[in-house]
Amino acid sequence: MELYGLSSSLRQHLKTEFVLVHQNETWEGALEYCRTHYTDLASLSTKERMDSALLEITQAETEYVWTGLRFLAGDWFWVTGDDLNYTAWYQNEQPQCPARDLRCGALDKQTKLWTHRNCEEKLSFVCQ
Repeated sequence: MELYGLSSSLRQHLKTEFVLVHQNETWEGALEYCRTHYTDLASLSTKERMDSALLEITQAETEYVWTGLRFLAGDWFWVTGDDLNYTAWYQNEQPQCPARDLRCGALDKQTKLWTHRNCEEKLSFVCQ
């Protein structure tokens, strides 16, 4: 069946599993919002999920967008529990032992890569 010129299979393929929230929150505030209204902050654990999130963030009003990436006890991890096998760090370098206030992961709209930011910054965010 076709609707607006797109076949249902194509529409399904283009459907994203992420929602961009145009409300600026700290990382913790974004986490709480996503867990209350959706499931969690976005886990970009595969190239496909990353590409899907990049489609969503084009309309973000902030340069960076919070993701579910967090540094704790010496490791970066997804708050969803997904494996951190796929990475897309800025300059291809995972921050090692970042400063205490730079332990939250965001997606940079311009470079389309991950970066670590001050967790108290108020940014738009992506939920899943």
